[in-house]
Amino acid sequence: MSRNENLATLASNIKKGADARLKDTHTSLPGIVESFDAATQLATVQPAIKRIFKTNDGDTELLTPTALPILINVPVQFPRGGGFSLTFPVKKGDECLLVFCERSIDNWHKFGGVKAPGARRFHDLSDATAFVGISSMTNKIPDYDPSNVQLKKDDGSVEFTLLANGTATLDADVSVAVTTPTITLNGNTTINGTLDVTGATTLQTTLGVTGQSAFAGVTSNGKDIGDSHNHSQGNDNAGDIQQNTSTPL
Repeated sequence: MSRNENLATLASNIKKGADARLKDTHTSLPGIVESFDAATQLATVQPAIKRIFKTNDGDTELLTPTALPILINVPVQFPRGGGFSLTFPVKKGDECLLVFCERSIDNWHKFGGVKAPGARRFHDLSDATAFVGISSMTNKIPDYDPSNVQLKKDDGSVEFTLLANGTATLDADVSVAVTTPTITLNGNTTINGTLDVTGATTLQTTLGVTGQSAFAGVTSNGKDIGDSHNHSQGNDNAGDIQQNTSTPL
């Protein structure tokens, strides 16, 4: 064999070795949640992209798609910072993005802080974390609002919207209960649905409520708007005498 042929064979073998190593270097993949434990915030996740295994049958190359193993004890990540967090229920069938850390995360995940890796592995399936929210086209967000910020249920039964003009709207097909020591609303707020407010509440806003409303301890301009109050009826075109009526708001 000539020197050039030896070099070509060596280069080919190096490439094959590098390709084989890269196939076991995991970076990120979509996944599907199989189960979620709210107490530990760990999930069992099935990677959603199969791995292709190549075999040869004589001169015929066979490609066999094979599912990757189900991953267990996968930490689920939620938006969080500064002592606040945004959480939502995670259900079987939810899609997620699996991110595979470059080193073992076992020690860090158990104890926090800066820790040595728990094992000598790199970009391994065992070191996945899951970000719930990525979605395939079949599960895209319904009725997506391209202009405003929304927090909503996919079925549209509850929608909280921050509009670009500074107005906040809450649309709900069910009762909306607010229980807190103090509620302050500044700006234009529209609530469609049944609103229950319990607590000391100050309204410094244009409040539009469509539906049934119950207010306890809610003040506007220093007055409890749940109290009975007087309306004065002036003389009408028929010359009726003015009367005082007392009705709850």
